[in-house]
Amino acid sequence: MSHPRLNNPRTYRAKLAEAVRVRRLPRHGFRADRSVEALFCELREGWVKPWYQAGSPDVAFISTSCGLNVWCCDGKFIWSDRFGMTVTHPANDPSGAAALLNSMLAPQVPAAA
Repeated sequence: MSHPRLNNPRTYRAKLAEAVRVRRLPRHGFRADRSVEALFCELREGWVKPWYQAGSPDVAFISTSCGLNVWCCDGKFIWSDRFGMTVTHPANDPSGAAALLNSMLAPQVPAAA
């Protein structure tokens, strides 16, 4: 016979109901909103000026003043370049993504002859 505190059906149902009600993220889970927040801070210093940021732990995005939208999901930043090609970059490197975005949208200076 087991101890009543360890094998109590009421306690089990209460804990099960709480687990369904409160969905906790894994301790080391990926957070898209935090990656987008870091990219937002990195973009403030370059050519691309961020305009709007929103999202959840699963999917987040940044909209910029030049019309570029950067999505973050599944551990990647995703955006389209000038030619319409989809570009992906790891979400754990927001400074690298900011450098790519700033170089892509920097004003092109014609080469001196």
